[in-house]
Amino acid sequence: MVIALMAVYVVFAGFWIFLLIQGGKNYSDMIEPLDKKSYMLKSLYPVGFEFLSLIHYSYQSNSDKKRLEQCKIIFGEKYGEYYFRVSMAERYTYLITYLMPSPLIGLIFGNPIFCLAGPIVAFVMFYYADTKITDITKKREEKITDEFCNMISKMALLINAGMITKEAWDKIADSSEGILYEEMRRASQEMANGVSEVDAYIGFGDRCDVAIVKKFVSMLVQNLSKGNKELVDFLRSESALSWEEKKHLVKRKGEAASSKLMIPLTMIMIGIFIMILVPICSKIGF
Repeated sequence: MVIALMAVYVVFAGFWIFLLIQGGKNYSDMIEPLDKKSYMLKSLYPVGFEFLSLIHYSYQSNSDKKRLEQCKIIFGEKYGEYYFRVSMAERYTYLITYLMPSPLIGLIFGNPIFCLAGPIVAFVMFYYADTKITDITKKREEKITDEFCNMISKMALLINAGMITKEAWDKIADSSEGILYEEMRRASQEMANGVSEVDAYIGFGDRCDVAIVKKFVSMLVQNLSKGNKELVDFLRSESALSWEEKKHLVKRKGEAASSKLMIPLTMIMIGIFIMILVPICSKIGF
């Protein structure tokens, strides 16, 4: 058993070293621009890049397409695909790196059952890396929803006071900081550079990619040629609805915070189960 575990470990370690060295040669330009604070293990990412290259990964699954769209929303159309591929490399780097020492763990503790620690940690880290983009997207949506309440209230007030839509838009865009306001300023800049008002608003809605914002943009575009009367009524109604959505958002955050308190308890339970199972498995000869 000792010889078998050692042989498996040597094969795993050799494959991992090969991926790291070969990937470092082929993908150093992909890794260099990454921020070390956000990507602390970026020096190991050649492992994931090279592995994906070896298996000729297509990046065409439904989940891949969804992640790519999320990356384009977060990082922009220009850099979206780059960060998507970095995310994929990160996931497989964690998977392979934490799988690699599994046989060695069994040897150190003198029991093959401890080899399971490697796969468990590997898949936990794989899942963690997989959810990073989703978590960033969710936080971005929550931030936009939070900022939207104030923005649409200001818009209703200014347009009701007689200001035309574009002037109200520009004024509000410069009135505060935040993701939503940055996207508004980007739309203002596009209009200043010759993009039509309709296309600029639609682009703003697509970049935000939040349902309430897209609904607002749709109504805004429809009323550009009709005048402000219907738009003011809609903005008032939407302002009230957005504040209700904000209340629900705060409530959901509170529930999520409560559920996170269960994580330490779960970890304690897992530790207790391990302490019970290991002696039992040792006695029955595993």
